[in-house]
Amino acid sequence: MNTTLHILLWIIASVIAAPLIVLFVQCLLGMLPMRRRSGDAQATPRTAVLVPAHNEENVIPATLDSLNQALPADGRIIVVADNCSDRTAEVARQHGATVIERHDTVNRGKGFALAAGLASMQASPPDVVIIVDADCTVTSTTLTDLANSAQHTGRPVQGIYLLHPPDTSNTKAVVSAFAFMIKNQARPRGMDLFNLPIPLTGSGMAFPYYLIKNANLATGNIVEDLALGLELAEQGHGPVLCDTARITGALPSAGDDAVTQRTRWEHGYMSTLITQTPKLLAKGVFKLRPSLIAAAIDLAVPPLSLLVAVAIATLAAASVIGWWLNLPGPVALIGGSLVLAGIALILAWARYARAYLPISAALAIPGYILWKLPIYLRFLIGREKDWVRTGRDPASTSPGIPASPDNGTSEH
Repeated sequence: MNTTLHILLWIIASVIAAPLIVLFVQCLLGMLPMRRRSGDAQATPRTAVLVPAHNEENVIPATLDSLNQALPADGRIIVVADNCSDRTAEVARQHGATVIERHDTVNRGKGFALAAGLASMQASPPDVVIIVDADCTVTSTTLTDLANSAQHTGRPVQGIYLLHPPDTSNTKAVVSAFAFMIKNQARPRGMDLFNLPIPLTGSGMAFPYYLIKNANLATGNIVEDLALGLELAEQGHGPVLCDTARITGALPSAGDDAVTQRTRWEHGYMSTLITQTPKLLAKGVFKLRPSLIAAAIDLAVPPLSLLVAVAIATLAAASVIGWWLNLPGPVALIGGSLVLAGIALILAWARYARAYLPISAALAIPGYILWKLPIYLRFLIGREKDWVRTGRDPASTSPGIPASPDNGTSEH
């Protein structure tokens, strides 16, 4: 009996420790200089910027202004006004964009809007398609950097997509922005250092047209970007990172909207983790494709709050059981992994986030984790499966997170 309990405790400890160690390694590698993907000088490819939009009349002007300022020569901006009941289409035309109006109340969501936008390009296809959400702004070189990187590598490219809190006095929102930075910047940098596929994060994505023109986008998947990146990685076109491209969005300011947004993201990610990780891992092992094994390992890391909460709870339970069985090893494994993960987060904070995340905000982390626990509980009893628009504050569209200290020092 004791032998069975020993084995079970070691298995549980290993399952908990593995993603914590992966997080540590990714963040640690993310501290190192980025890969250099310099090719021969060439003209910027013909670029189309695709902006899916649903009732965005208040926020889309700032987005289009930044895109127009960054648009390469001969580039074009296509806005898909998807099931809009406001002036999104009119406002987009006033800002020089080509507008496609789509009305289909059954097939709703970003994926369907992207499919409609791509279909409109068939008569005059670009070399590169860049997708930017309607509530984001970009830096002056972002579109050129993304387009050149996609053209040079022949692979999907993801820029650094960060979210900023509309109110920096809201410590919960600040901590949420930090968690996004870990997911969208620190960890992908570590993966990209070894040319391993990184996840697509939704905005600031560039694709050679021939790769995306036949992609299965017209679905109701609530994390269509993540699914697309994994699909392309399976096809041998794993996404790469363009560290010089910066895309900034805003976290929702209202409490209910924040919960809605986080629920959609977290439930979509967890569903993908459960269904796709075994598939990717098996294909990577049996077909001897290390890139797919790496993608599976990256995908298997749960959302940061869930990972920390489960690890702490397991550590507490393992401590009691380990004391009873006189088995300190599993406790040491979990505890040591938690310490390593903590070191990784501190290093990432020092490198990327100290300008907007004061040390005092760390006191809000336990409350932030507790705030998210109901989201994870709802995943077990009634997960979110449908696309739901998140409310946005038009006053919060300007960037609030300073560029990282290394902004612009990497070459892609």
